[in-house]
Amino acid sequence: MKKPATEDHLLKSVSRSFYLSMVFLPEEMRPSISLAYLLARATDSVADTSSADAELRLLVLQQMGRAVEGKSTSDELAELHGLLSGKMAEAQQNPAERTLLQRFGECLDMLQTMPEAQVGLIRRVVAVIVEGQSWDLTYFDNRSQVESDEDTLRYTYQVAGCVGEFWTDLGYETMGARFCSPARRDLMRQAGVRFGRGLQLINILRDMREDAARGRSYLCSDEVCWQNRAERFLRDGLDYGSRLGSFRLRFTVMIPALLGLSTLQLIRGRKNQARVKVPRRKVYWLMLKAAFLSVMRRAS
Repeated sequence: MKKPATEDHLLKSVSRSFYLSMVFLPEEMRPSISLAYLLARATDSVADTSSADAELRLLVLQQMGRAVEGKSTSDELAELHGLLSGKMAEAQQNPAERTLLQRFGECLDMLQTMPEAQVGLIRRVVAVIVEGQSWDLTYFDNRSQVESDEDTLRYTYQVAGCVGEFWTDLGYETMGARFCSPARRDLMRQAGVRFGRGLQLINILRDMREDAARGRSYLCSDEVCWQNRAERFLRDGLDYGSRLGSFRLRFTVMIPALLGLSTLQLIRGRKNQARVKVPRRKVYWLMLKAAFLSVMRRAS
């Protein structure tokens, strides 16, 4: 299925780096991956609009979730588009995100053009993401730290682990055995969840100081243990990538896994809680390493 021009333009404006990564994906996966990203990015923009009241953001998030599920009435959709184009768009400092919220209805229209099975996968992953974003908005109203490791694991699944699951299900739905071995499909789904969790843990570990200043901590136990867990999850991501059925797929997965491991190395070596960032030169080197690793495919 050819990607609509509107979707292509929105992707470029909202995230050029994500748009460029789409070049490496097989054509069968691109439309649904791109649309799912736009829908999730729109809900994320609403969740992160700190200048808007939390109750309003929660209301809009829930309405967006219902709209993606196809459960909204025409009146509810009209109210949602009014809120997104009005208060929510006006509160955005990023012009591209403002445009995305104003054109959220076009994203919903695109969803109607997708094959039914792919629509189901997109709706499921967006529903889980919205659940995680809604939890994030309400949980820290009267607390500043998660109460258990289970809270952390659940949250990392809701906002990232479910994406690895979605990626695997969509790949198999669109490509079958060309995506991965049928015998390993369930194992790949599990590895995809761990990989997504690992990437989100890197975000949490990297942003601990900024999050603490906002009155929230996503970890309640030893940071080093979570660093080690993140490393295991990211290495699961490398193994996941090595078992995919084409160079393009392997390369697309290897890049974030290697970037995550490199970021983790910087986190472990920092002297304070300053935010770390992989230097551009290192990013280029990691892309070469990803290409080298992607030439080989691990036996299924």
